[in-house]
Amino acid sequence: MTSCGDRGPSIDASVALDAPIDAAVAADASAADGGVRSFHCAFDESCPAVDIAGDPIAVSPFRGYGDPSLERDPATGTLWLSYSWLEARVEGSAEADLTVVTHLARSEDGARTFTFVRAVNGTEVLDGPRGGRGWWMHEVSSLARSESEWRLVTLDYLDPVGAGERDFFHFARTRAAMPAGLGDSSERWVGVAAGVAPLEVAYDVHAIGGLSDCAVLTEPAVFTHDGSDWLAASCVVVDGTGRHSERERVVLLRETETSLVNVGALFTAEDAQAVGADRFEQIDLSVARDGTLIALVTPVLDDEEPFHRGCLAYEVEDLASARVRRDASGRAVPRLVLTADGTGLGPGLCTYDAASDVGVLLVITDFDLSVTPPRLVFSLRATGIQP
Repeated sequence: MTSCGDRGPSIDASVALDAPIDAAVAADASAADGGVRSFHCAFDESCPAVDIAGDPIAVSPFRGYGDPSLERDPATGTLWLSYSWLEARVEGSAEADLTVVTHLARSEDGARTFTFVRAVNGTEVLDGPRGGRGWWMHEVSSLARSESEWRLVTLDYLDPVGAGERDFFHFARTRAAMPAGLGDSSERWVGVAAGVAPLEVAYDVHAIGGLSDCAVLTEPAVFTHDGSDWLAASCVVVDGTGRHSERERVVLLRETETSLVNVGALFTAEDAQAVGADRFEQIDLSVARDGTLIALVTPVLDDEEPFHRGCLAYEVEDLASARVRRDASGRAVPRLVLTADGTGLGPGLCTYDAASDVGVLLVITDFDLSVTPPRLVFSLRATGIQP
């Protein structure tokens, strides 16, 4: 949701999202494809909020639903939704900490309405393995059904109580025969080996070919297609001189019985720069109603607010070679541009399933730190757009 905490809540609430994508996007797409579809999600009934029955939004300054992930059960037609549930908590003082956990809901009417099923994980204050106390956070869930099981992956990390640096970033995975069983057990799946018990991971990022420069992987997206299981994620590049957005990329990995294989980069920083952003984050992989493989990504600007700038949908031509559709000059060609109102973190974090009758789901944020208490609200919206 916040890309492993790289953005703090320094918010100018007066900044609105008026022109989130560089005008070159539409021009280039028009030249290559005869036009690109676009939609602006406003804070009104043209882009209605999605409520989840049985899971009311927290009564706190930090509240709402974020990080949605949709997946249809082909056996029953049920649409399952995993999402972040947000709350500000206090431990022993007036200082609130922001906490995020993963919840699961279901829809029997094409995503028009959802009903809460269960909390997949929870959080509590624990002693950190390297000292201090912190919350275990669970962000950016991704839900997928393979041939034999359901999988749900989250970005987990230790967030210190009060001020301090977040630590121990990794992907946690829970698996079950049916979605309602997700959360009964979990494993620390992919991350940078911490060397501190109990934080061993099944796969060390730096042991996977081509990822040695990734300080961490964030924003996981699991996907099953043609019998293969895939993991897409954002590679964050940080060294002793700071963060290097110009080297960051969205990588695609294929899971085998014994390893994770780096297939390549679906998107690079150059692809983001071509549409006026610094990088892409929070990829979501799906299949459109016409059978096309779709990658939804959120463009991010590092030095402007809002940071998130909506969502772009691209066609994936081949997963095995991590290839998206590009024009003759090599530029990735978007199929759909989604923009939205929003302040603070900004809009994005999109998900889609072809069984959704309300199209792409998108998150809008409404932040105002000038009021007391501050307002940090996340709203899940139905765009009605089929990519």
